[in-house]
Amino acid sequence: MDSWSKMMEWKQLADKYMNQSFFPNFEDQNKAAGPHINLYESEHELLCVASLPGLKNMDDVEVYVYQNAVKLIGNTSFHIKGMSIRQNEIYQGRFEREISLPYSVREDPIDAYYRKGLLCIRLYRLLTDERKKKKVEIKNEDE
Repeated sequence: MDSWSKMMEWKQLADKYMNQSFFPNFEDQNKAAGPHINLYESEHELLCVASLPGLKNMDDVEVYVYQNAVKLIGNTSFHIKGMSIRQNEIYQGRFEREISLPYSVREDPIDAYYRKGLLCIRLYRLLTDERKKKKVEIKNEDE
């Protein structure tokens, strides 16, 4: 048995003894983070990619872009009919996530699209940043 398996066995015993999770803050912090994000950068362009599996309605997610940040607000959920969850690692539920950008971005153009469980937001570098938040429309490319 490797050391990770031993630690998980010990954690299960501690959970049972305490009648609650032994690492509640660690687990809650991981779940509260919401969707996982990758941020890609080129000289004048950023691509923000959020993992949002099972999103059926684009209105379930709002994207706001302002100065040097992107804010995602939404709700994701999916259920398998006739089954209950045994292990839950794919984030589900309400989320609010703000991503800091390495530089300010333009208000136009901003392209957002959803494909194969990923929300992609393409942004372009701004030379000046005297503007307000802009809500971004998401196109569903799975349909």
